[in-house]
Amino acid sequence: MEKIKYEAFVEFIKQQIFPSQQQVDKELSKESIKVLNDFIKKKKEELRTERIYEGLNAKHFQLISKLLQRIRLYYHCFQLQLPLFESAPDLLKKIDENTVIAISTSTGSGKSTLLPALLIAEGYERVLVTQPRRLPCTSICDRVNSTMTSNEDSERIAGWAVSGDEHDIKSPILYLTDGLLKEQLLHDEDLITDQTKLNKSIVFFLDEIHERSINIDLCLALLVRLLTKKPYLQSKMKLVISSATLDSSVPALFLQKIKMLKFGEFKMPKLGTLYPVKKHKRPNDNLITLVQELNKKRQRNEQILCFVSSTAEALRGPRLLQEVSSGAIIAYSLIQSQSATEQQMNIEHGSIFFSTTVAETSLTFPSLRYVIDTGMVKIPKYDLKMKQTVLEKVRVAESTIKQRLGRLGRTQPGDYYALYDFKVDEKKFPTAQICQSELTTIELSLRKSPAQEDLNKIKKFLPDEPPQAAIDMALAKLRRVGVVNPAPDESFTKDGDGIAKLPDLGSVEMSKAVFSALTRYKCGRDLIAIASVLGVLNTSDVLSTLPKRYKSTDGDFMTLLNVMNEVLEAEKSMGPRQFKLQQFCQQKGLEKAYQTLNQACRRYKTLEKSFSMSKDYRNQAQIQSGKWESIAKALLEGYSDNVFVSLKELQLRKHQYTCYQSSEPDIEVAVLDSHSTLNRSINSAPVSLIVTRDILRTSSVRAKAILSFVGEIKPSWIQYEVERKIKLNDTEQEKLNTENILSTAKRIFPDAHVELNHNVLSINGSSGSVLKFELFVLQKLVEDMVFSLSSHAPPNSEAHETFQRNTQGILKMLHIFNPMKWRWENEAQVKINVEQSPTDQLKITVSGRNSNNRLVREEFLELSVWLRNCVVIRTPNSGLPPRLLIPQVRHRYLDIEERISHVTDSKRTTIDLWNGLEGPKATRETRMEVVAWFAVCQFGCKLEGGFVRDWIVGHYIQRPEGQHADPSTWISRTPNAAGVQVPILNNAVTPADLDCHLSAFKYFDIDKFLDAMHKYQIECEVTREQWRYILLFDEHAKTGPFMMDLIEPHVALTHDRVDFDVNNLSLEKDYTKELGMRVDIESVPYSIELETIVDRIRRKELKILRPSDDLLEKRLKKMVNVRHWSVKDPSVYVIPKPPNKYLVALAPIPPSSDLYKDLVKRLQVIPNIQIIKMEIIRNPGTEDLYFGMKKLIQKQLKGGNVNEKELFHGTTGKGIDGIRDYGYDNRYYGANTAKGDWGEYIRCCLSEAFVVIGQT
Repeated sequence: MEKIKYEAFVEFIKQQIFPSQQQVDKELSKESIKVLNDFIKKKKEELRTERIYEGLNAKHFQLISKLLQRIRLYYHCFQLQLPLFESAPDLLKKIDENTVIAISTSTGSGKSTLLPALLIAEGYERVLVTQPRRLPCTSICDRVNSTMTSNEDSERIAGWAVSGDEHDIKSPILYLTDGLLKEQLLHDEDLITDQTKLNKSIVFFLDEIHERSINIDLCLALLVRLLTKKPYLQSKMKLVISSATLDSSVPALFLQKIKMLKFGEFKMPKLGTLYPVKKHKRPNDNLITLVQELNKKRQRNEQILCFVSSTAEALRGPRLLQEVSSGAIIAYSLIQSQSATEQQMNIEHGSIFFSTTVAETSLTFPSLRYVIDTGMVKIPKYDLKMKQTVLEKVRVAESTIKQRLGRLGRTQPGDYYALYDFKVDEKKFPTAQICQSELTTIELSLRKSPAQEDLNKIKKFLPDEPPQAAIDMALAKLRRVGVVNPAPDESFTKDGDGIAKLPDLGSVEMSKAVFSALTRYKCGRDLIAIASVLGVLNTSDVLSTLPKRYKSTDGDFMTLLNVMNEVLEAEKSMGPRQFKLQQFCQQKGLEKAYQTLNQACRRYKTLEKSFSMSKDYRNQAQIQSGKWESIAKALLEGYSDNVFVSLKELQLRKHQYTCYQSSEPDIEVAVLDSHSTLNRSINSAPVSLIVTRDILRTSSVRAKAILSFVGEIKPSWIQYEVERKIKLNDTEQEKLNTENILSTAKRIFPDAHVELNHNVLSINGSSGSVLKFELFVLQKLVEDMVFSLSSHAPPNSEAHETFQRNTQGILKMLHIFNPMKWRWENEAQVKINVEQSPTDQLKITVSGRNSNNRLVREEFLELSVWLRNCVVIRTPNSGLPPRLLIPQVRHRYLDIEERISHVTDSKRTTIDLWNGLEGPKATRETRMEVVAWFAVCQFGCKLEGGFVRDWIVGHYIQRPEGQHADPSTWISRTPNAAGVQVPILNNAVTPADLDCHLSAFKYFDIDKFLDAMHKYQIECEVTREQWRYILLFDEHAKTGPFMMDLIEPHVALTHDRVDFDVNNLSLEKDYTKELGMRVDIESVPYSIELETIVDRIRRKELKILRPSDDLLEKRLKKMVNVRHWSVKDPSVYVIPKPPNKYLVALAPIPPSSDLYKDLVKRLQVIPNIQIIKMEIIRNPGTEDLYFGMKKLIQKQLKGGNVNEKELFHGTTGKGIDGIRDYGYDNRYYGANTAKGDWGEYIRCCLSEAFVVIGQT
């Protein structure tokens, strides 16, 4: 009978397995056929020689059936023709001979799918395979079941388990998340013991070790500890640690920690892919542009996969593609929060994908042809000095790049495009997450375990130990929230014991909040529901998808609770079998929240089950309050470190927040998440005080944290201890004392303890009381400062008269101060009122703290200096509006129009901007264009001066030579009048800087401008002076630094004169082909046309437009000697037209000017002459008269030569006024005129008054 059994066994294999080889689609390798035959031969020998198969009872035939199933498994593995199959005998032998084996194989070799099935075929009863994410657990499990079983198989070979969900968990192969295995190792002491009965060892298969997640490292540590403390378990278990690339520190861990351990390593030879893969280096390419390029060349079914650094980028990529292609190109995002069904649907329907790390290992692309790799990833890193976690963008390791590269060449030839320029092999593996993470939650989870471990005890079992400072900070936080006792005891407090009995709630903060809700505030069920939904949310995007009826004025926590309550009530009323969540979401307008709610409901049921089994919390977990005050107080028990106060309340920026903790020298600034229900418009008052779950600090957001999931709270609800400090000036300190502000505050808020020393007010006590005290004091410090703007010049002086004349001009356009008023109100809660006084002066009332009021007054004092020195006050729309060049000239300068559009076209796409910054043709000048575009098109500025001259029109580039050829040497610094170090750019660099006038009609928010720069990765440094911002860009960029001046509009009105005609051009938003003029020099008497200026710029010629002084001489030397321009003679002295109220404008001629010196020389013929000053007259009335006469005379003269001369004339008294106002001296009109009496008085004129020089 044994012989018959054996012959039947062999015949079954012959009939059922060998014929099937003909059905394999792929070409069969000879080596794989040999391996299959060897496996079958081995099983035949097992049946023939092993005594357990001998006998005729049912159990003996059942054993033979199982043996045949194992052979069928071998065959299914063989069918896949994966590279690992040919090496399987060696690998399986090493696993059999060792307790721990490290496997390093190429991506796509079959280690995740093939090896677990081969282990079952070898007779191992149970294989637990970990994956770093939920999706691979389900997708790989489905793949194994579809490839390793057939219709004849009655049972699935694989199951899966993730947090809150599971399927076929009794199957021989179980795919589970590494987090779930960690929890089992921590809490299930019977997972494997010396009593565990197995025919063959249980296999722990830790996959994707290269990712070095916290859970992976903890699984390794717990398994090492298990084998160290219980070495006898080596006979009960096998540990396979596997990855395409393996960090050497992982194998070293086992060899160093476990004595007498049988440890083996298996490295497959580097395998070529089934199809060739070509690598392309494109470090300067724009991602979207490259996708467009590849989309044009790809075949119909070929797919493009782009690896980007973050979820935000994965979501933004498809939007940008759709925008630039006008909807012609559709792409899909692949991110962690999507369900497996959604991801698979995207892959089946799409051709272009933007993915985070989720696509490195877990998704299958049937027709992948192109991979574009940015080489970057965003990871959370804990800053030990700042005591905060920041989401930082870093380069990926070589192991990650291999994973991404390994996606190609599986089904067809592939092309890999690298958008990075770093050396791949400089970073072999990622830094272990446990070494750069905040460890409080990990510390609590270890202490809650039956073994009551902690990081100090278990760190020696980790591949890489976290910093001791991080462990100490975790312990300090547990003490602060009342979970553990102070050292040296460090045992659980009473609250800690209670928290330890709770199920895993994701964080220490949420655990403390739920515990407080259960035991103190009678809202346990509310917090459990909130914890359920927050536990599955990494971003707040879902908030913006919720219908308005769910949104609570109390904030995001109550909004989410409203949704969860409605879902849970509907399920309760309909019954679990009848209730269909997807249908419910469609009916209630919650379609976009379905995936989130589906996960949240699963999470809620898991927690509900845990609490129902808890004798301590079963009843409390059912109590539902629905009152925000109770819920908020429970949340504050856990999130007391996350209380933020509006900076508006602290008399700082209106829509920003800061953490309300003890005062620090540099306060942390935060803003509300844009999706929050508590967000307010710029014109509305912000919520004063909030508690938040998440404080997102990311390198993609400049100098601000983002607060997600927030709720409004009241000061009386917060009770933690805090110390606050308010810095005061002498006046403010005196005000506190003389007006009894402190004594009044102490009486109203007796719980706050106050100390005033050396201009610092310190407030200590309960945070609620301290906050009320601080806000009271700050409000009482607000006072009014009233002053009038004066010239600070002698009453009858020319400077005083100029000031008065210009003040009259300012009084007609008081709106020019609006941007200044908006700036102070938004940034410091200072209110400014500017009005006309009864004496026709500027009367300013400033309402704020004295320290701020003084700064406002200093800005106005700076303005008074400009008003004294300005000849003619301008208006916001003075100058000439942009216009096209005339047709006769325009066709020669079409390149100018293209560059103009780069700055002024508000429809420039994001892709176009990125190309200007980072594209293959990006230069310092194209980067300057992008910055100018933001200033002009996004912030309403007007661009003038050197950049328009040198780059937009001239297209000139010049760089320093010699020791300053290196761009890193171009910037020097010098102190300004206030002692602040101001950056200076080397004057040999052309184009040098961007000169912008801020808009007179909108508020310029410097923070928003800097945010825009940071978003586009433009480095920027800001220096604020009383009349302008000085910005330095790209100081460390390889293209070289450049600068920008942003001049306040009320000061820009005083900039009435231009040095050179070529500096007089300007650009404005949406004038995409036109050039404007800052000062009108096209009209008479100057008649310098726009086309003339453009021609001169192209010839590097300039005409001087004002008398020379030291500043002009310095600028002229730079233009001539450094930049090699030539001067076009003669100079023209331009003075803008005076206001209509005035007949004339007078501009002084500097004594240092050539004109002044020439006239002095000519006047020295007069004995005893004393020259007091010289001025140029601008009198539009007499100019019109003069040029009218000149035109008539020209018509009467042959050749039109009127013999025009520049003359000067001496007079005195009213004669001076006559020449100035009417163009002639009328004192001697009549009989005496013929006698030449004018000359009789010239000596008196020159000694007592001034010389007037004019063209007449």
